[in-house]
Amino acid sequence: MKQLSKLFRRYICFCLLLPYTFVCGSKIIEKKQIVNSSESSFTIKKVKKLKNDVYVIYANRNDSIFKIVSYYNKKNKRNKKLTKGMRFEVSLQSVFGNFEREYKIIQPCNLLMEFHGVAVGKEPERGIDDIWFCEELNGPYLTK
Repeated sequence: MKQLSKLFRRYICFCLLLPYTFVCGSKIIEKKQIVNSSESSFTIKKVKKLKNDVYVIYANRNDSIFKIVSYYNKKNKRNKKLTKGMRFEVSLQSVFGNFEREYKIIQPCNLLMEFHGVAVGKEPERGIDDIWFCEELNGPYLTK
């Protein structure tokens, strides 16, 4: 019964917030939470290509897992390509952090966003409670 209640809450939260997330995605992005990476560097765990040249980079820092989305615009191919095990330092921008605090969304809630025509969501079952952007990435390439 407890499992059913948990699934029902996720479903309701998803249904209520999905239209808002897709329609108001730009509003969410405007309210950025910046993670300063000077504390330590990130380690690449996985680089995954989705459709429409969208890449998801899974990276670890300390005990946290970060899900970073990046669009590959096919420029700057000479930059360093991200590979599993590589360490790098960048600044990340939260997609959902301030949104969840402002609207007092109960955790864990699986919010989705549309990124260049691809639906990308949090993965609370894997400990990924936010999605991050990085201006220093071009798809699977580090541009700085």
